Amino acid sequence: MMKNTGNNKHDGCPPQMPNEYADTKRVDCLNLPISPALLATGLSTDVIDARVPLTDLLVEADVEADIYLPTAAREIKNIRKNVSLKQCKTVESAADPTGFTLKLYLTGVVHKNIQYVEHHTGYVKDYAVDVPFTCNQTVFIRPATGNPVVYPLGLQYSLKNSTLELRELADDGHSADRCTGGSLSFEIYNEPVECKMIASAVKEVDLYKDFDHFGRFSKITEKMEVLLLFKLWQRQQITIDDTPHGGGSTADDAGAVERNEGQTALERFKQAIRRASM
Repeated sequence: MMKNTGNNKHDGCPPQMPNEYADTKRVDCLNLPISPALLATGLSTDVIDARVPLTDLLVEADVEADIYLPTAAREIKNIRKNVSLKQCKTVESAADPTGFTLKLYLTGVVHKNIQYVEHHTGYVKDYAVDVPFTCNQTVFIRPATGNPVVYPLGLQYSLKNSTLELRELADDGHSADRCTGGSLSFEIYNEPVECKMIASAVKEVDLYKDFDHFGRFSKITEKMEVLLLFKLWQRQQITIDDTPHGGGSTADDAGAVERNEGQTALERFKQAIRRASM
């Protein structure tokens, strides 16, 4: 009988439902001491698990949205904005086996609190609204300044289905034994690539529309440039005095397609804020 997991909203990963247990007859365990150096490339001794920065990114999202006020407004007094990411996932590009090219999938929300007045006298009203946005981009990690995605065993995917089957010869020697079988499957637990927000900025132009006979508007068409500065990192096994995986890159590396490649993402963000505030 199926059991209700209680995850009514389906906005997360629910716990797996319990299964029936097999009749285990015997378990023999054997431990094989292995040096941590054998689990990573280029390591010798004194290894640690640490958050390794892959790259800093400055993403520009151009958003256009319509906002309908609950009542007609005579004048906008203030708009307060907050930016948050709801999803930040990366997939390593199959076209680049070096790990320096990632597919980035972003989903975020610009939360707005709009304060406005309906008449020349009266109270200031508040209206809160969320403006969602989604971006899909290709990220080129510059080998000179960044680090690639690392898989400890050198494999990205697991093999959980019984595609590697073990078959034995039947007694008559004419076919496989249908009463004996086996398989090989494996799971590799790779560290995911994580995102860390550093800063955000919103620059917008608002167009007021749908005016009534009193000159009040009830619709706002906004055109926003949302700047997102964040860091991509992955927990990797490194030596304490390890140097970055990159280095020795030439000028025509994958990151050369970026604009202003001589600047860091943080410097570009600071420039954008400086220009907007002047």
